Amino acid sequence: MTGKPIDYVWAFLIGGVLSAAAQGVFQLLLPVVGDFSWTITWMLAVMAALSGVLTVFGQYQKLENRAGFGAMLPFTGFSAAIIEFTAAALEEGAAFWPAARKGLHAAFIIFGVGLPLALAAAFVVSLR
Repeated sequence: MTGKPIDYVWAFLIGGVLSAAAQGVFQLLLPVVGDFSWTITWMLAVMAALSGVLTVFGQYQKLENRAGFGAMLPFTGFSAAIIEFTAAALEEGAAFWPAARKGLHAAFIIFGVGLPLALAAAFVVSLR
């Protein structure tokens, strides 16, 4: 990311493509799963798995370098972050389980901030 206007275009385009892909997966799963809420859950799982595979092969990092927050904002950035934290710990010489713990620690931080905010928002909406 250079801070130039083209970076914003890339963030918009790649974030849009990732979101459109998630919508496509959702549309494919909805007739199979049937329930709207469970379809969302399965769509998130599929997108997380796809980003995990891309991260393992070094391709998601290229998306992040090109699109910045556009690649991190969709849910796909969540699993990529966990894998990247784990891989970084492994590269520093940590054994597998301590490295995995670092990756899970990143997930707990993300959920520790995001989940309470989401629950508070759901509570506020339920009061209306």
